[in-house]
Amino acid sequence: MLLVVPGVISLVLEPVIFLLADRFPRRWFIRGGLAAMAASSFAAALAPNAAALAIALGVVWLATGAAASLAQATLVDRSDDRARTMARWTLLSLVGDAAAPAMLAGLAAIGLGWRAGFAIAGVALAIGCAVLVATPLDDHREPADGAPPLWRSLVSALRDRRLLAWLFGLALCDLLDEILVVFASLHVRDDLGAGPIWQSVVVGAFVAGGAIGLVALDRILRRVRELTLLVAAALACVVAYLAWLAAPAAWASALLIVPVGATAAPLYPLAAAQAYAARPNESGAVLAASHLFTPLGLALPWLLGVAADHWGTQVALALLVVQPIGLAALALRSRTHSDRQTPAT
Repeated sequence: MLLVVPGVISLVLEPVIFLLADRFPRRWFIRGGLAAMAASSFAAALAPNAAALAIALGVVWLATGAAASLAQATLVDRSDDRARTMARWTLLSLVGDAAAPAMLAGLAAIGLGWRAGFAIAGVALAIGCAVLVATPLDDHREPADGAPPLWRSLVSALRDRRLLAWLFGLALCDLLDEILVVFASLHVRDDLGAGPIWQSVVVGAFVAGGAIGLVALDRILRRVRELTLLVAAALACVVAYLAWLAAPAAWASALLIVPVGATAAPLYPLAAAQAYAARPNESGAVLAASHLFTPLGLALPWLLGVAADHWGTQVALALLVVQPIGLAALALRSRTHSDRQTPAT
């Protein structure tokens, strides 16, 4: 209930919000989304049972789409360099990914639990919303005269083969992210025989590697073409990942997962930049079309869990290499197509 219900709610309702955001001022959606995130976080903190918590989390997911996803899309729309904008966005997201569990660990140390975590998140979101309401936002997007119906905009996006290819690549990016964190923790415990401290060290090393990779990406993009860099990062990720899988002990796993994080982290912002570039100034439609792959994202953890139960955690981990291989293939195909379209000089 806690994992699937919020995903289903977002799958049904988020595309409508994203399509409307291409026609009306984004500030309405971003400010309203932050307010709803704050309110639903308080509701989650006070939830009397699992069903109420699932509904509250569903609202959180939906509001996060309206606030965070549209904030990202708006930044990309206004940027002259989509890939560098996405690299910086992803780096800040990584900071949040590290800060949230650190906050929960701190709360646990003083005897508080997940309800306090939701309450603190609600306060932080309410403050952020208040700051944003007080900040003038230059967004005068208005419905265009004769604009096609929303469903027609979505159908047009879903017929865009280039967009769908990169959205599939983005869906693969779930593998070497939260899913890797979960299965890497199990791998350190079950296959390497290490305890919770080493599990945390390995995950922390992965996050640190990701931060290094994203900082480097922002600088390297000044000199290297996006698709070339994506191919290089993906192939390097394959090598680093296979080396990490072969690590014989927890200390070696902690060392070898750093380059995995450094090469895996750039894959998402580079792929996202290509997806947004497929339909310039239609980032809402891009986000709406991405929900075509939401069922895949919901199913992947379950399918990998079944594989781990039947054949072991290492087999499930080995399957995650599909992400860099798939993105390398996409980038090579796109680069070849782009080179063919570019006239000789």
